Amino acid sequence: MSNNAKATGESDFLLKLEQRAEEQKRIVKTEILPRWAVGIGEWLVVNPWRMLAPLALLAYGIWRMAYGVNAREIILGIFGGFGK
Repeated sequence: MSNNAKATGESDFLLKLEQRAEEQKRIVKTEILPRWAVGIGEWLVVNPWRMLAPLALLAYGIWRMAYGVNAREIILGIFGGFGK
């Protein structure tokens, strides 16, 4: 098998793969997921830290309000921080 034939076979395979991916994306957008879920999914796929970092800060803020200064000691105790 020559290199040219091999390259043509690979390019055909990649073209079919791209077509199938586009078809699956179209099906997901139109038939499976609601419109709002598609938008959130595309937003989160790019960078999930957009959601995780603010959620962690919010959770820590609530934790800190509930337990006060002791919240820091509890977290350090869990993760093996500065002992007395």
